[in-house]
Amino acid sequence: MDRVNEILRNIGKKCTEQRKLILQTLFELAKPVSADEVYEYLSETNKVGRTTVYRTLELFERKKLVRRIIFKDGIIRYESTHLKHHHHLICLSCGEVIPLEHCAIASLDGSVIEDADFLVTEHFLELYGYCKKCRGGK
Repeated sequence: MDRVNEILRNIGKKCTEQRKLILQTLFELAKPVSADEVYEYLSETNKVGRTTVYRTLELFERKKLVRRIIFKDGIIRYESTHLKHHHHLICLSCGEVIPLEHCAIASLDGSVIEDADFLVTEHFLELYGYCKKCRGGK
């Protein structure tokens, strides 16, 4: 929770209990989640309204604490920018999102980018397929 407090203080906004809980939830879940998923996760134990979740995630996005991710299903999800760089495997059947720690893009030959005279500032990779459970455990 100390990390959450420090991050919120650094954006120059009030460190409200709701903001702390929402940011902590993003760290705990450690995967892209919709505003509704954050609300449902918090609604079991805390009093954070749905509108507060949406507004807080929008604030966090403006302050670069989260990034907005839209997979093929069109659902807007959010993920903390303070997580270790990773990519995602997305199951087309059940929608499970699995973090992929290895960055295949990092191993690209730098000359490809240099030849194009292009400065890369960030990149994201989502791979779609079927998880083990949806393939019948095969």
